[in-house]
Amino acid sequence: MSDNRKYVSFIADEKLLAAIERLYNRYQKAFSEASLKKLNKNIIDPFKFQFDTEFIHGGNAEATMDSEAFRQSDKSIANAIGEFQQELLGAIDGFEESPDLPCDIRKKDNSIFAEVKNKHNTMNVRSTAGVYEELTGLAKAYPKAMCYLVVIVAKHSMEKVWSVTVNEMKQEHPRIHEISADKFYALATGKENALLELTQALPMAISDFMKAKGKKPIGQQGAKASAYQELCQLAEKDGNNLTSQMYKLALPEYMGFGK
Repeated sequence: MSDNRKYVSFIADEKLLAAIERLYNRYQKAFSEASLKKLNKNIIDPFKFQFDTEFIHGGNAEATMDSEAFRQSDKSIANAIGEFQQELLGAIDGFEESPDLPCDIRKKDNSIFAEVKNKHNTMNVRSTAGVYEELTGLAKAYPKAMCYLVVIVAKHSMEKVWSVTVNEMKQEHPRIHEISADKFYALATGKENALLELTQALPMAISDFMKAKGKKPIGQQGAKASAYQELCQLAEKDGNNLTSQMYKLALPEYMGFGK
């Protein structure tokens, strides 16, 4: 632990900035890959597109398309944020990510093993059973270790024995706990408000990253979602405005729309 760290006392500055950069790149990738074909895979609601354009974006169809691109990129963004959370926990002094083990992170002395989930509802019954069985294996292999399911966005601040149902049978292990992020950060760092310290440092760290790398907010950097460019090209080809083209794209078999 260093007194010379700028952001938080328990994660090296360069590790925090590297994690932020990787997350920014994932956002940028998700946005830039939002093609018109991908966006319309489940059919964009053209009525909503029209009303969003007029009521929310003041007639700016480009802004509406950008919003839709971000909305439909939400799953990949959520995955990226989950990886960001895992990377930060693995960067805490004395901890590391553990690709060689059936868990996300561990304390380097093998006294703590943890699986990290952004929200509890990201796990279904099968994945819950799988994670529990993997942590059970680690608890058996390391009889002095504690094993945790870390929930970053939990409903409550908590730490408790994790109780799961596997093959219709309730199972518990005294050294396998479910724990909220604030409690785990406190456990890992010895600082009660470590997570609060991190959240308060993130704005400065993000700003420093953006300035150092010459980055702009993705929505302001002039790079368009390819979906908007494609929609403009189709509209120009067919002699339509963008809203009419969206109706044609979404409802090509409806009477009069496909012409």
